[in-house]
Amino acid sequence: MISISASALLIICCFICVIIFILAEKNRAIVSISGALVTYFVLIFIEKSDSSIIVELLFGSTVDNFVNLHSLMLIIGMMFIVHISYEIGTFNFLAVIAIKLSRGKPIPLVTILCIVSAVFSSILNNILTVMILIPLTITISRVLNVSPTPYILTQAIMVNVGGTIFSISSIPNILIVKSAEISFPVYFLEIGFFSIIIFALTILFFIFLYKNELSIPKDKAINILLYDFDIWNVVQSRRLLYASLSALIILMISFFIVPEDFLPPDIIALSIAMILTIISRMDSKEISKIIKKFDYELLFYLLGIFVITGGMEVVGVIDLMEDLFRNIGGGNEFIQIIFIMWIAAFSSSLIDNIPITKVLIPIIDEMAVNTSSLLNQRRYFYSLSIGANWGDNLTPLGDNILVLNIAKEANRPISIKTFWKLGFITTVYQLLLGTLFFILIFSFSLGILILMVIGVIIGFIIILMKKGPFMIQSKIDKGIYLFRNFIIA
Repeated sequence: MISISASALLIICCFICVIIFILAEKNRAIVSISGALVTYFVLIFIEKSDSSIIVELLFGSTVDNFVNLHSLMLIIGMMFIVHISYEIGTFNFLAVIAIKLSRGKPIPLVTILCIVSAVFSSILNNILTVMILIPLTITISRVLNVSPTPYILTQAIMVNVGGTIFSISSIPNILIVKSAEISFPVYFLEIGFFSIIIFALTILFFIFLYKNELSIPKDKAINILLYDFDIWNVVQSRRLLYASLSALIILMISFFIVPEDFLPPDIIALSIAMILTIISRMDSKEISKIIKKFDYELLFYLLGIFVITGGMEVVGVIDLMEDLFRNIGGGNEFIQIIFIMWIAAFSSSLIDNIPITKVLIPIIDEMAVNTSSLLNQRRYFYSLSIGANWGDNLTPLGDNILVLNIAKEANRPISIKTFWKLGFITTVYQLLLGTLFFILIFSFSLGILILMVIGVIIGFIIILMKKGPFMIQSKIDKGIYLFRNFIIA
């Protein structure tokens, strides 16, 4: 029989209440800090812990190499670089160049916008990416006199795919790689490349859905986009733009080539942020303006979550959950990894992915201890990264609400039902591809067999569409039409 202490029960209830208030759209920083205080009082007055435990819960300890502190420093460093670059106009400049490259053609335009979304979200946070690109997309759609809906929806979904390209691409990733001690290049080589493949397959899926819905703009509108719009209008100065681009390039190269035991990523990010600040020659008022734009709500929210989840670990809640998870699949590593990916995805679709990630990290850490190899240990964490990031698109909650609000304010409303259908089906499609990826890793022959079966089915359908009896061609065309119409109508 499972035994739960009073302290564990109180902290579990506290965590559930925090999640409920966040879902009710209360200020997540206030809710998180309140939950942290309750957790602290439980540890001090019931568990009789030393008052210094708050420091360990907030910032980590020598045992975990102060993982929370390093995570916070990396986030702050990235905030500095991103906000300075944003003020300079770097991201708007890159976005406009990318859009001009499409020359107003629908399929190249949707492809390029998706690429820009994934690239930006691999460096920026999702909210800032959406705030830059969605208004820009709406403006471009007005110039071209086309519907922005397909472009907005596909961008919104690609933002979360971009969250698994680099280890710094999202808060869950930062927490995961710091806890699991996964380096920047290792993460990119083992999961970033896979994310790029998923990105390409998702674009093909979008083109399949929208190829008949994307209207071709008139020549006059294209000429306005290509020749009348000056891209230099979106930047403060060329000198600052070059400084910002250089800083971003040096940052990414440093993450790849500098060993973490020599210089941790958080120190690299903070150093480049300070150098960029100096080179930019910003006065104290401009720097203060940038600092005021920092997402302090996120920082306080993280601190609160660190305390609550740390408290759950102290009172044994994490150990209890780890025992339950370990029994799944009879200890089979493949089944456990797939389970983590799907459970993290569906949990993140309803609850903010940060607390889900923070709760699951120590559980996965214990589950992965006795795995067959170090590589398989990392795969447990990769499945969490994929699920926590991609699962956000299963529902139009979280950051996706911002997308719908921006579209509504611009008089280009998109219904929740429309987003939900595309987001849910696309995410399930991506998770199935993720499952196939892990099948190929654990049983290459089975994975190849599945790919061959899929290929044969698709090939057979294509042959029937082109050379089959007219009646069969009509039924296939009707089936495809109904499928597309169900998702995008």
